[in-house]
Amino acid sequence: MDNHSFDGHEGGSNNVRRASVRPSLATIPSGIGMDSMAFENPDDILRHQAVVGNARMGPSMESKLRGSLRRLGAGARRLTHEAVPRLANYSNMFQMATTGARPTMEDLHESIVEDKPTERVGNNEPTDNRQKFGWIEGVLIRNMLNIWGVMLFLRISWVVALAGIWQTIIIISISTFVTLVTALSTSAIVTNGEIGGGGTYYVMSRILGPEWGGSIGVLFALANAINASLNVVGFCQTLQDTMKNYGGYTIVDGGDNDTRILGTILMILVWGLCGLGAKYESLTQQMLVVILAVALANFFVGSFLGPQTEISQARGYIGYSLDMIRENWDSGYVFNGGIMQDFFSVFAVYFPAGIGILAGANISGDLKDPSAAIPKGTIWAIIATSISYAIVAIVCAATTVRQATGSIADFRNGTYLDCVSKNCTYGSYNDYQLMTLISAYGPLNYAGCFAATLSTALASYISCPKLLQVIGDDKLYPHWMVGWMTKGYGKSNEPHLAYLFTFFLALGFILIAQLDMIALLISDLFLITFAFLNYACFHVDLVQPVGWRPTFKYYNKWLSLFCACLCIAIMFMIDWRVSLITLACVFLFYFIVLYRKPEVNWGTSSQAMNLQDALTSIQQLVHIEEHVKNYQPQILALTGPPRSRPALVDFAYLICKKNSMLVCGNVVQVKISTKRRGEILQKSYRHLRKNDIKGFCSLVANVDLPSGTSAMLEVVGVGKIMPNILFIGFKNDWRVCDKNSLSQYFATIHAGFNLHVSVAILRVSEGLDYSTVLGDTDEPFHSGGGDDSRPPSVMDTPLGTPDVERHNTISDSPFGSSRSTDVAEVSKDPKKAKKSKKNMTLMDADSNELPRHICNNITRFQKKQLEGSIDVWWLYDDGGLTLLLPYIISTRANWSACQLRVFCTANAQEEVEKEREGMAALLNKFRRNYADLVVITDLNKPQKESTKTWFDGLVRPFIRREELTENERLNLQAKTDRHCRLRELVVDHSSDSNLVVMTLPMPRKEAVSAPMYMAWLETLTANMPPFLLVRGNQTSVLTFYA
Repeated sequence: MDNHSFDGHEGGSNNVRRASVRPSLATIPSGIGMDSMAFENPDDILRHQAVVGNARMGPSMESKLRGSLRRLGAGARRLTHEAVPRLANYSNMFQMATTGARPTMEDLHESIVEDKPTERVGNNEPTDNRQKFGWIEGVLIRNMLNIWGVMLFLRISWVVALAGIWQTIIIISISTFVTLVTALSTSAIVTNGEIGGGGTYYVMSRILGPEWGGSIGVLFALANAINASLNVVGFCQTLQDTMKNYGGYTIVDGGDNDTRILGTILMILVWGLCGLGAKYESLTQQMLVVILAVALANFFVGSFLGPQTEISQARGYIGYSLDMIRENWDSGYVFNGGIMQDFFSVFAVYFPAGIGILAGANISGDLKDPSAAIPKGTIWAIIATSISYAIVAIVCAATTVRQATGSIADFRNGTYLDCVSKNCTYGSYNDYQLMTLISAYGPLNYAGCFAATLSTALASYISCPKLLQVIGDDKLYPHWMVGWMTKGYGKSNEPHLAYLFTFFLALGFILIAQLDMIALLISDLFLITFAFLNYACFHVDLVQPVGWRPTFKYYNKWLSLFCACLCIAIMFMIDWRVSLITLACVFLFYFIVLYRKPEVNWGTSSQAMNLQDALTSIQQLVHIEEHVKNYQPQILALTGPPRSRPALVDFAYLICKKNSMLVCGNVVQVKISTKRRGEILQKSYRHLRKNDIKGFCSLVANVDLPSGTSAMLEVVGVGKIMPNILFIGFKNDWRVCDKNSLSQYFATIHAGFNLHVSVAILRVSEGLDYSTVLGDTDEPFHSGGGDDSRPPSVMDTPLGTPDVERHNTISDSPFGSSRSTDVAEVSKDPKKAKKSKKNMTLMDADSNELPRHICNNITRFQKKQLEGSIDVWWLYDDGGLTLLLPYIISTRANWSACQLRVFCTANAQEEVEKEREGMAALLNKFRRNYADLVVITDLNKPQKESTKTWFDGLVRPFIRREELTENERLNLQAKTDRHCRLRELVVDHSSDSNLVVMTLPMPRKEAVSAPMYMAWLETLTANMPPFLLVRGNQTSVLTFYA
């Protein structure tokens, strides 16, 4: 069939015919493109078609179009398993099965694909019923109301009276610079992708990480609660002035106690209003902004009308005058409010006026489009409010005097400005209600002040619970600290407990009843928040991760860094004592999160920088020649799944801890899927993380043991950071296992030597593989006394969980493939985890408590060792690794009670003293402390008959099965005799030691078979304390040069 059949055309004719073919993209009506279908569901497509066609579809046409789309999707699925780009495929918020979900690599690559059940898009997608706001009502109005707060009506005249016009403009400019640069930084961050609820906390935690983001988020939430109390106190002081001026009413004393009583009542009203939800709070804000705008207009009209009464003039309002501008141009700092005022004390009082710039960002979860609304609304709010503050300050300075008596009699006789012989209680120094005096209609200014303070109180009050709810949902802090207040109620998911907490917190600061003192406290909290916001922008732009693609381009990372430093400097200039307390709180919350180590992965810029730093360091190491003084034992430990051989992992980590790299290798000899591979590695890393083992995991599948080991030795690591020691466990079942298994184990040892790496073999008498004992479970322990039957999520598991989690594997070999296991679940409370270490008992596959001796064997290398010795049998010069490893172990805290004893050999009795002196000199040059040095002289004596008989019993079954030839046995008899005699000496000298370390015999290729070599190792290590056989790669790892 040609293309014309699909187009519906025949030859060059204009006649159209309908072909009975499956609909293709060409059959979709015009206006519905691939992009629309890829990003919208069928209902959206239908609506889009109706709009484009500017026509209303009838039921019949709509039904036909739905059928066409349905057949088109079915045809596309039969033709290919590929999926077109969809928004849902790139969202990590809702993971669900959809008709157009992206197929896995196996779905596309494997020859046989299993059909998976699918669900329609939208059936299970969660819906958000919360009221959403645009940029005007959600950000612009909210920010302006929060900035036009108590400082505008009660303190701007006081600021200009003390600082003068030009210094006031500097104060406003500095504050505007800080807030504007912070807004630009915030805009860059929020336009780098969709942001969730939490606003400021969300963007900082997703860039700087949970530690810094959580600490600043908590302080910022508390700052909003304190800011609400600041404006409530301002509201109450204005209300008190209104009551005095219009009736002379007081409640108790007309001072601080009245403020506390009125503030408590008002906080209850604010709590109730915000508890109804953001919708009602937003409606209230919109009404208040109208009142505020009218009040500001009333103020400016009054300034042009001039004083209308003698009392206004007596109180210092004389109207516009060039003399007033000249008089108020320079600063006039005086002793006011109990302290000698200066530039920074006045700045500290004014700065809270600009802290409302993040009010809109704090409710980002309630915005329709946070990425677009926050930049636009915040920047316009800063520009408008900063200009208004400057104009109001200039008007106040140009129309009023700094001090006046307020007496009409003094005004009439011309002495109302004489503050030397008379007490002046009015003027811009003393009258906080100066804007009311200037306004055309005074009561309207009171209404504006009420609107400004109440609106800011509402915006700040509602921000604190929203922030705490998001912080609590991230589970960064203990449940008793934040988590208990995060539960949402109703369709809007309002955190009523967080509202209650904010109420009592704000009420506590209201009881201070001192506006200037509260302003000083919150200035530092907001400055530290702004500093970290700017630093977050600087850091992510400096690192430039691939995911950093903000659509807002009007920012500069160096300007953000300068602003961050400026914020910190201003903090200390305002009050260094409060600044130190603020920083102490930041570090307190930082270390709480650092200690808990929450299981979160947010793709922070810190992670990106760590990757860049690691890459840079590795690249630098490539060009540095290796030096013996910088030698570090980098271990590839063939553990299989680490949880199945815990003692082997623990012992290897004794060597690598804080010094070098540990890689837990797992060779799976069967083919496994990518998903299964990921599950195995995930569980392996989970085991290391829970047991505070800093290492890596590597998995090779579908290869035999020697090939897999060689592959890992060759490719694991990068640059100079590569394994130089192959660490394996002793094969306890070597006498009964099948021939292929033994050959592979022996070939694995050769693989290490072939690649010029050192080889170490650990043997403990009880064995290392406990997978069959513990069973196929991820929760093989039980903490006595616990009553919490609900197992928490894996993602809640903290670091440092006691390392008694062990799991099952298929193979009894140390390198078998692992079986699928369930997810481990451990208590997320660090205190409970610490207590559980004392009461922890291991459970078997049937959930029965394991005997104490088995538990001790599993955790033997985690415990404090009793006083004893580490015996080092340095038989051959392998480069010094046989001596280095036990020395490293002896430096660990758990092995500090064990002293080194060094054993070496001499050929004859007359060489004993010479050998002792030589070895002692060598050890002293190596600066290795040791308790004793023993020279063995009778190594060449014949072994006992019982030892010989016992060894013959080891090899006889292999000779009988023709796996070991008699000829080989005779050829290696001298070495066999030496190992048997060495066995006797080790038993005599080291049976009671805590650890025996001996040079590993070198298996010469094609000269010794696997059974003979394993018989030698069995002879040396059987029925002994933990025994480590080590063979360096014949390259020096010790030096006595500086």
